[in-house]
Amino acid sequence: MAGTEEMARRAGEFFRVAAGFSIEDAEPQRLRYHLLRLTVVGLTQEDVADLGELSRLAFQDSDVKKQATKIKERVDASPLAFAIADVVEQAGDILGGRVSPKTVLFGAVLGAYTSLGGASDVPESTVATLGAIGGAVAVSTSTFVTDNINRKSWFEYLRMDE
Repeated sequence: MAGTEEMARRAGEFFRVAAGFSIEDAEPQRLRYHLLRLTVVGLTQEDVADLGELSRLAFQDSDVKKQATKIKERVDASPLAFAIADVVEQAGDILGGRVSPKTVLFGAVLGAYTSLGGASDVPESTVATLGAIGGAVAVSTSTFVTDNINRKSWFEYLRMDE
């Protein structure tokens, strides 16, 4: 089993492979292709359909709670589908609603591509789930930081003094 040190030394390789798939799937400009790619790490066709509806609601800035609950209550929902639905549902409660479900959903789906990078000694579904959480955090925080910086300036944000 690959240890943390070996994985760290191959991080660039894992990133390159996963990012390559992600960008390839982005070319047709359909979220559907991202979800279909993730069937290799556990999403089912029903997950794809349900996450597609969750995505539609999130991108329309509609309430996502009912659809997220539907996914999470399905006994046959994959762990990855459950995780994506759960983090998207939580988005509206962060910072008084300033973290959008759309941003979190986008980050979670793309973050799940981490599992496609070839770290075969770790269960793909585990890597996909952790990647979904990390991607949701990274994209939503990046959006939050960028919005705050645009209110001030990049110069102020990058200052190292107190």
